[in-house]
Amino acid sequence: MPPFETLNAILPADVREDRQITFIEGDNEQRTMSFRRLRQRATGALGALQRRGMKRGDTLILFIADNERFVEMFWACVLGGIVAVPLAPGVADEHWRKLLRVFAQLADSRVCIDAPTLERFDSFVGANRLATEGERLRALTVIVGSLDMAGEPGVTVKTSSDDLAFIQYSSGSTGDPKGVMLTHRNLTTNIASIIEGAGYTDRDSVISWMPLSHDMGLIGFHLTLLAAGVSHAIMRTELFARRPLLWLELASRRRCTVLCSPNFGFQHYLRQYAHRPPEGLDLSSIRLIFNGAEPISAEVCRRFMRTMAPHGLKANSMFAVYGLAEATLAVAFAPRGVPMETVVVDPTRLRIGETVSQEAVHGGRVTELVKVGPPLPGIGLRIVDEHGAMLGDRVMGLVLMKGDNVTAGYYQDPVRTAELISADGWLATGDLGFIWDGQLVIAGRAKDLVIINGQNHYPHDLERIAAQVADIEANRVAAAGVRGPASHTEELAFFVIHRGDIAEFLPKVIDVRRKLMQQTGLEVAHVVPVRQIPKTSSGKLQRYALAEAFELGEFDAALTEIERLIAEKNAAEQRTGGATAQRLQVICARFVVDRPVTPQTNLLEIDLNSLTLARIHEAIEREFPQRVEVTDLFDYPTLEQLAAFLDTPIA
Repeated sequence: MPPFETLNAILPADVREDRQITFIEGDNEQRTMSFRRLRQRATGALGALQRRGMKRGDTLILFIADNERFVEMFWACVLGGIVAVPLAPGVADEHWRKLLRVFAQLADSRVCIDAPTLERFDSFVGANRLATEGERLRALTVIVGSLDMAGEPGVTVKTSSDDLAFIQYSSGSTGDPKGVMLTHRNLTTNIASIIEGAGYTDRDSVISWMPLSHDMGLIGFHLTLLAAGVSHAIMRTELFARRPLLWLELASRRRCTVLCSPNFGFQHYLRQYAHRPPEGLDLSSIRLIFNGAEPISAEVCRRFMRTMAPHGLKANSMFAVYGLAEATLAVAFAPRGVPMETVVVDPTRLRIGETVSQEAVHGGRVTELVKVGPPLPGIGLRIVDEHGAMLGDRVMGLVLMKGDNVTAGYYQDPVRTAELISADGWLATGDLGFIWDGQLVIAGRAKDLVIINGQNHYPHDLERIAAQVADIEANRVAAAGVRGPASHTEELAFFVIHRGDIAEFLPKVIDVRRKLMQQTGLEVAHVVPVRQIPKTSSGKLQRYALAEAFELGEFDAALTEIERLIAEKNAAEQRTGGATAQRLQVICARFVVDRPVTPQTNLLEIDLNSLTLARIHEAIEREFPQRVEVTDLFDYPTLEQLAAFLDTPIA
């Protein structure tokens, strides 16, 4: 039985004054709020919402980038019985489309948004002939900066454990949004399990850069920490993307005990660290680093731990975890206090119903899988075959789980809910795995989810965007997550039917990459020409077969030729500049492969995401050591301007 029956009890009127949340916007830009002050701010916001006619059971979409404002409005919803709907804000077209689709699904929901974001939304609907939809949403907006927070505090309501607390839309649901309904019972049950599994005490100190629109950020690294009485810092995700080294600098300065990051975050940090190792870093206080939200690379974990060991990071602090939104976040945690454990397997033998055996590390083509521990308290776990029959230890199968943390289902989607949860309450996770010495090992996904940078993306959504490219037809393109020989994280690949020569395929490669970057902010690592796309007898795309062929190297020759043609095209189209500008062009061409980058190209106007811009900065820093800060890319956004800056003698 969890110590709290509802979320409301986590933030009572007498909540602790000596525990704080710090909102980090920059190295010297931080704001701190006590738990008690959060309660006061939330009731003030609730009063403003109630004066606007909002009441218990209404829904409020939170489309807010500012973490402090988000937390304030989220708790206003909780205390007033209003159902919060967190959505990730962004500037890509697909963020706006998702907002419109979720808004349509929720019918009369209000939308909480800030004024600058609303202006960008107006520009989007105007440019895309969506004025009617835009006007409908605008009529129900709550502009967060204009709320009357100084009026009478709101009237809090008493909720029950079975009341809906909030709706967590899957991070990849765009074309067909899937809203996971989470009750107070779901949340308090899982929060109690997380506190026990992580061994939290009020002596812990935590910093997280995970977005609050993501379940790991909101549930794992805010709600759970409030419940455990743990002071915590929330770093803006975009700040981590631009300045990853600041993450551990702040953790060292604050003497943090618990951190978190998906696999890609460790890679991003290590890339920057290699060029500018920080001095005076002390990580000896850290006891756990949660690693979840995407497939875990054992090699990346080891590299991170080796690199950080001289700074005092303990070898047993990497903490592998597994969960999903439909389970209200957490399902299994690795044992605390022991180094990460793995199993080396033959990937060609990972089939449902087959016994998994340990392979030699150098025994040919092998895959190293991370043990993510036993299920958390109160959670049942099963490995079954396609017919639901239970399988024994070390036998590959479908992963099912059961517990009070399992969602009631998807919002207004009983058909999909019935597919997800059996009549006796077992949740089909969609993942493949096995039990090894009492610990769960995740081997892959039965679903077709593509996980990039910790975010879920549904192939049919991505394929729909790719089909907007000339001469690419729906059902003749397939999206899949792949891993190349040198890759330790999943990359996005598109397989497109093409039966001409490679040179004729090049425009499709460029257009697919550009279209996906513009509408989703995703980098497409590979666009692969194929003669056919395998399908089931019912006509469903067999994306996994294409991913397997890719990883076996069947498309290597075509991909090599495509990259050669792109390099030639970029070289031919680049305008000649000075020597420094030419060096910068060569650097940028490695990261911007879908269009030429000239000395006059403004890097801030060509839809680069934060990670790409950070990688360009890393490469420039290698070429011009200690000459360029990330902020210089904003002050000198064209290569011509940046070259002039670099060519200016240092006084």
